[in-house]
Amino acid sequence: MLVWVASQSALVIGLLCFAWSYLMCAAIYGAVRFAARRGHEAAFKAASPVTLTPLAVIFGLLVGFLAADVWPNFERARNTVGQEALGLRQALLFADALPPEERRLVRDGVQGHITHAVSVEWPAMKAGDHGPRNAGDGLGKVLTALLADDHAGGNRRAAEEHTVRALERALDAQRQRLFISQTSVSGIKWFVFMVLAGLIELTIAMIHVENRSTKVITMLIFATAVAVSTLLIMAYDRPFGGGVSVTPAALTDVLPS
Repeated sequence: MLVWVASQSALVIGLLCFAWSYLMCAAIYGAVRFAARRGHEAAFKAASPVTLTPLAVIFGLLVGFLAADVWPNFERARNTVGQEALGLRQALLFADALPPEERRLVRDGVQGHITHAVSVEWPAMKAGDHGPRNAGDGLGKVLTALLADDHAGGNRRAAEEHTVRALERALDAQRQRLFISQTSVSGIKWFVFMVLAGLIELTIAMIHVENRSTKVITMLIFATAVAVSTLLIMAYDRPFGGGVSVTPAALTDVLPS
């Protein structure tokens, strides 16, 4: 369920986050009001406002830790795609110094690699079911062919070595990209996030049990803050298929004409 939500557009994620937060707020408000009518109002009045302080601090720290996990991971994903594209572009440039057959081999390998990344890997990464073990081996065949050529010498050999190193950098970046696509906020972290948010809203409802308008306003303010925090984290949770995601545009720009 969380994977499906995180893979939607930013607008859909925002709507779901606000709907969930306000629904939880309404449920807690209704439960406290129902319990107060059943004779528990005195117990609610005894709740100390100081209780909110440790809960708010813990919740704020949790939001900070989640953001510190998600946002740098998104930047790493974007940098990895850029490194992969740079490696492929350099391989094509060095391949221009190779004989026609090897040049065609490199160009076909790069084109196949990019086509596979766009048509197979990106949709799979968006669904969260693609790992490094499933990476395409198109560039691997090109590397094998270039390394097996032991008759080259001089400038040709230097061009082959530079091409091989560029392709190796692209393959390493691809493996990192596929690995990063598997990272996301775990279910247990989201569970703790929701429990803490619910406890704070419950405490607010108990403290202001006598003043309905103050209780509603305060709970709505906090529910909005929870929804916005959830949106900011979840929109970046899946760097290759979420609300804010890295596209394969850098790779498609490398495609040889």
